[in-house]
Amino acid sequence: MPKPDIDNQGYNLDDFTERHYNELLLIAKKNYSFISYRNYKQSGKVILWRHDLDLSVHRAYQLSVIEKQVGVNATYFLDIHSKYYNIFEKEVYDLVRGILLNGHEVGLHFDPSFYSITAENVELLQSYVNRESRLLESFFGTKINALSFHNPEIGGFTEFSALHLNNLVNAYSSYLQHNYSYVSDSNGYWRFRRLYDVLEEGKEERLQVLTHPGWWTPEPMKPRERIQRCIDGRAKKTAVYYDSFIDKSGRLNIR
Repeated sequence: MPKPDIDNQGYNLDDFTERHYNELLLIAKKNYSFISYRNYKQSGKVILWRHDLDLSVHRAYQLSVIEKQVGVNATYFLDIHSKYYNIFEKEVYDLVRGILLNGHEVGLHFDPSFYSITAENVELLQSYVNRESRLLESFFGTKINALSFHNPEIGGFTEFSALHLNNLVNAYSSYLQHNYSYVSDSNGYWRFRRLYDVLEEGKEERLQVLTHPGWWTPEPMKPRERIQRCIDGRAKKTAVYYDSFIDKSGRLNIR
């Protein structure tokens, strides 16, 4: 595969396209076995592929389709308190169900800042995590096996080392940090190492990959542009819904 163009600040913007995503999966499938967080102790060259859904369930669904076509699976962590999507909307609900039907799993993307708690408030943390994981299980009719913390630097959750919390595998646990190498696309660029390079070399015995579907678009875009794409797309959908409702109701749409 030819090396993608790099913009003048070295952010590999061409990496974050659907085409490149497909190519990454093909390389990963060649070198690794894809596993879920239920099987984190599995031996051999394995990869935990995780999506934290901060921005867009629509983008997440598109990636889940690509993964299904390639024949691999991933875990999609949902944030009940996201400012960019609402899991209780019918369209979003249907997309999550589609992700599940594509053969993937759903996890809890837990936001401690919503409750203003820190990693030391273990009892409260357990209570809130239990509440949210049960809600997801009931609403989507699926088992929740893992959680990841949203913005874990806030409140000291990068240091929350327990492997399990309420029987959910903690994606930031010390066990996974010590036993798995890590690559992340947080904020729309490679935070540590470029994923293509890591996968192509295939030197890591165990690998945890974190992606955020909102960053992955049909064409190359700068991260802030991708954020605006999510915002504008949601606003447009809301406007279309309103106009459609007025039209179907036979009412005046006074502009």
